[in-house]
Amino acid sequence: MGNRFLSAEIVIESLRDNGYSNTAHAVAELIDNSLQATATRVEIGFIESQKSTTSRRTPYTVSEISIWDNGRGMDAETLRMAMQFGGGTHRNDSAGMGKFGMGLPNSSISQCKRVEVWSWQESGAPYFTYLDVDEMKQGALEVVPESVVKEIPEHYQKAFFSGQLPKSGTLVVWSKLDRLSWKTGQSIFRHCDFLVGRMYRNFMCDQDIKIESITYRQSGNESLDVWKKDTFRANDPMYLKKGTSLPVLPGSYKNEAFFETMDREVVSVEYEDVNGDRKRSDVTVTSSMVKKSISDKIIKSIAGKLGGTEWGKHCKKNIGVSIVRAGRELVLRDSFLSSGLRESKGRFMGVEVSFEPVLDNVFGVTNNKQDAVRLIPYEMGALVTQSGFDAEQEYLRDLEENDDSLLQVLKVVSVINKHVSAMTKSLKTITVEGKITKGAGVSPNSTSEGAADKATQGSAHREKHGHKTETITDDLKKDDVVKHLTDEGVMTKEEAEVKADRLILTGNRFLIEDVSRDSEAFFDVSTSKGLTLVLFNTNHIFHEKLVSKLGPEELEVLQATIAGFARVMNETTDDKRLKYLNSIRREWGLVISEFLEDPSDEGNDDF
Repeated sequence: MGNRFLSAEIVIESLRDNGYSNTAHAVAELIDNSLQATATRVEIGFIESQKSTTSRRTPYTVSEISIWDNGRGMDAETLRMAMQFGGGTHRNDSAGMGKFGMGLPNSSISQCKRVEVWSWQESGAPYFTYLDVDEMKQGALEVVPESVVKEIPEHYQKAFFSGQLPKSGTLVVWSKLDRLSWKTGQSIFRHCDFLVGRMYRNFMCDQDIKIESITYRQSGNESLDVWKKDTFRANDPMYLKKGTSLPVLPGSYKNEAFFETMDREVVSVEYEDVNGDRKRSDVTVTSSMVKKSISDKIIKSIAGKLGGTEWGKHCKKNIGVSIVRAGRELVLRDSFLSSGLRESKGRFMGVEVSFEPVLDNVFGVTNNKQDAVRLIPYEMGALVTQSGFDAEQEYLRDLEENDDSLLQVLKVVSVINKHVSAMTKSLKTITVEGKITKGAGVSPNSTSEGAADKATQGSAHREKHGHKTETITDDLKKDDVVKHLTDEGVMTKEEAEVKADRLILTGNRFLIEDVSRDSEAFFDVSTSKGLTLVLFNTNHIFHEKLVSKLGPEELEVLQATIAGFARVMNETTDDKRLKYLNSIRREWGLVISEFLEDPSDEGNDDF
């Protein structure tokens, strides 16, 4: 055979570099397919196994990723077509998400070298086919294998969907994983949770679609045991929906939406259909803003910055204009907001732009459905000048005469900018920062604050009875507290400022926090200028097996007890004794790990 026009190896590697920014977006492609197939439940499985290492503990890492759904399934011909690049059956679907016919093969090989698919309809036998990158590169696999009847392996059937195979559905399994963004099931879930919840918020809230994440661990004979189960929660950047991942609002507001709708505008956009005919489709632009009554309530009860509260932190991750196609978010674009707005009150407003797939070409929707590249803020002066025109109206008239779709884009962008401008003005009426007024009788707002209060009172009692320490100062100073917390790497400066305000308000001299640390100690202690910081290590097995499972009362007792150890260290003036106590703290954590470790967690050669 003569030289081929294209090198299979180069073509395949090029296809693998297809623009999926991370594993979350690649998984989202398969969720799209499931929802297009009318699934009401999607189960994403992260199958972990151990590899032998020389370390004391052998970590579990993801060896396979599975995506199950209870959609309508595919027949043999449709399944094989779905595995072709550009061969999907939804290319001419004007309303559905999966229009490009690239999702299943493209997203799969962006993360792994082998993808296997089983699909079945109405309790019929499952059809099976696969793609393998190594075989494709070698020329051993030049066409998609014909779909054949093949039973789903028993260990999958027993584990997935609680062992109850849906009447119809699809199972996709990624193996030979070589391009994952993250290595453990929990890590992938944590990185996907916020993004997946935002992408599919409308399906989760409005259609009651359930998307689950389950981490499995392999045990002998290929059986899979459930290690961790999580459900993706809807994440609404407009904050108009209820039952989302936003923490429960305080008091009587717990069943209300955090934001309220401020405006909704429909823009009619022209487009050219597949036959070349001019048609119109509506684009809806909606804006929302935090409710003043709720903002005032939170500020009054916390007496700090709204941005530093758990609600404010949630909003900070959702800044921007949400661009939604067929009910599914493509991208959250913050460039429509000025840098000053993004850094101040911008988190407390929301703008959503929603359109149907018939406008994909107008807005430049990418085939991996991660962006609408033409729906961006434009500087009209620069556009006019670059195009060689003297006036904006002259430039717009030229776009219209040439049926340039950019004119339609600019119409929508103008409406977006109008909404952002209106929200910016409205936000001036909202208070997001309160004044600190120190006083007695401030009730703890968390279990850890209750423990810190007990430790502070206990320390005062010991001071009164002669157990002095040089760590106590007359008053905590905000700048000192912020420096202590940021130097320890516990939180951002903004978060530290809120904590400092709260400490000054309550008068507490202890702060107890949960952090993830690579340390053998199950808790760490540091004291600086009047504040004792006690950090519980969430990575430690003691936290996993006990601390995380305690009720509020029991947890408060344990936290106060450990704060007592910190007090003993504070009262120690002998440097040698202090070093000894620190050594005891670290060695104790190491011994606890060895006592509580399951022998099966140790390295072996079975995997």
